[in-house]
Amino acid sequence: MLTKTMPELFFIHSDLDIVYANPMACALLGAESPEELTGTPLIDLVTSDYRSPLRERVAHIYGGDERTSGLNVELQTDTDQPQRAILVSSVVEWDDTERVQTSVFPIRETDADSGQLLSEQAMDQAPIGITVSDPSQPDNPLIQVNDGFCTLTGYDREEFLGRNCRFLQGEATREETVAEMGAAIEAQEPVTVDLRNYRKDGSMFWNRVTTIPIRDDSGTVSNFLGYQQNITNEKRYEQDLSLFKVQSEQSEKAVVITDSDGTIQYVNPTFERVNGYSPAEAIGRTPRILKSSQQDKEFYTELWETITDGDVWKSELVNKTKFGELYEAKQTITPVTDEKGDITHFVGMTEDITEDVLTRQTLGVLNRVMRHNLRNALNVIDGHAELLEDGELDPKSRRASVMAIREQAASMQNIGEKTAEIRSIWDRAETHERWEQLDIESLVETYQRQYPDVNITCTSGDTGDIHVRNTELFTNAIDEAITNAIKHTEQPIPEVAITVQRDLGADQFRITIADNGPGVPELERHAINSGEETPLGHSLGIGLWVMKWITTTLGGELIITDNDPQGSVITFQLPVGSSNDEFKPEK
Repeated sequence: MLTKTMPELFFIHSDLDIVYANPMACALLGAESPEELTGTPLIDLVTSDYRSPLRERVAHIYGGDERTSGLNVELQTDTDQPQRAILVSSVVEWDDTERVQTSVFPIRETDADSGQLLSEQAMDQAPIGITVSDPSQPDNPLIQVNDGFCTLTGYDREEFLGRNCRFLQGEATREETVAEMGAAIEAQEPVTVDLRNYRKDGSMFWNRVTTIPIRDDSGTVSNFLGYQQNITNEKRYEQDLSLFKVQSEQSEKAVVITDSDGTIQYVNPTFERVNGYSPAEAIGRTPRILKSSQQDKEFYTELWETITDGDVWKSELVNKTKFGELYEAKQTITPVTDEKGDITHFVGMTEDITEDVLTRQTLGVLNRVMRHNLRNALNVIDGHAELLEDGELDPKSRRASVMAIREQAASMQNIGEKTAEIRSIWDRAETHERWEQLDIESLVETYQRQYPDVNITCTSGDTGDIHVRNTELFTNAIDEAITNAIKHTEQPIPEVAITVQRDLGADQFRITIADNGPGVPELERHAINSGEETPLGHSLGIGLWVMKWITTTLGGELIITDNDPQGSVITFQLPVGSSNDEFKPEK
């Protein structure tokens, strides 16, 4: 429906056929309901002398020659006496379709000397300021104003009548805008301009002035009808928004502005770099385009209830980009209200904290490894070294001590290699590479040749081409999973089942590696899934963390579950790219 900015008496029509008449319009014409007038030609509402001029004026609106037109007419009524009125027609949006609205201003039946042209009741019911001027008099003075105009400006009626309303102009009024309005009046054409005007108390306000020439049946302009709207708050918002946009263009955080319904109105360049959506792709949609499966329905319900209550929302969550990549984010959503306290917009600011999360996890794990694993290894080496120094061990015990020292040295070497591998995750993640096709079949054949005593199988359906952002890095994660499955099993014949799954319409794929080993302890699974180690819950090795960090770096998710009847299932869920997708260094 249209916004209430026009008087209370109006028709909506299409091709001159009425599609809606409001209650006051029905009452004027003696109709009991809007349906009674629906389909009635608009020209049938005026007396015969005015039908041709009305058809001509409205035709200019439909043809796009004019956006607004006014005409002085006589209306047919349910009485013997026609009603004099001014009809103002303009283009509006009605039920999401462009239509023409014709507003009706009944003319006061009084002596010409009274200075009253329009019905005071009709004018004062309008929610905006209305003025009528007389171009036949010198300087086109005002001859009528409504209550809304007096309230807007702070002047009484008597202070306006007989004067041109230019006395509302002041120091900040732009001459170019005044000239534009003057030229339109001189040419007897409709015009809308935004002016800085001044009230009686000297305060400045932004006035959106629409001036419409009113013609009689001969086409002569008899009056000018003016609409005056206070748009100060709108201008202030535009200025604030302009300044905000200038600042947000340089922001390292992704910024999105929505209306009160959550529809995106603006995104800054960082939003596009981080999420992959251009402004054209994002504007008109909602932030649900970033929704991942990592938060439940209750999370988003609480978010919406918080911001619609007028409170600021702050949280950490996992978002998903246009390419299906997951990333850790810190988000703040702030409601924006007008002078009445009503929410008009929401401003969301999101910071990609994936690297911070990985850094925190890495430091925590390495701290635990240094304190626990290395300390234990050094204690074992030191103890056996003391026994060897005593020289009292028999040959068998000496060989056992040497073997223990070598095992611990190998363990320390393995820790060093894993630490270097962690460093390689960061190095390779920062390189600028294109998405590359993953040849999983060739990879499986390599493992089958490398481990001939292990039953390694691979199952994949119609997955199409799968591209990974960094195949070399992802291969390290797969190698870690397969190597762990083979090393840690006590079964005579280790079994490793690799499955590749993908819905061709989805933006992600899954590779699962299932084994028949002892499985991953619950405490270790919890530490990996939660992303945090505690004194009572930590992963004893680095291998699982390496798999998680690689998967996170590539915008995916690592899932660890139990296998049936025994063993573990490691699932890598990653976004599906294409060879045309460029690596985005922000991720």
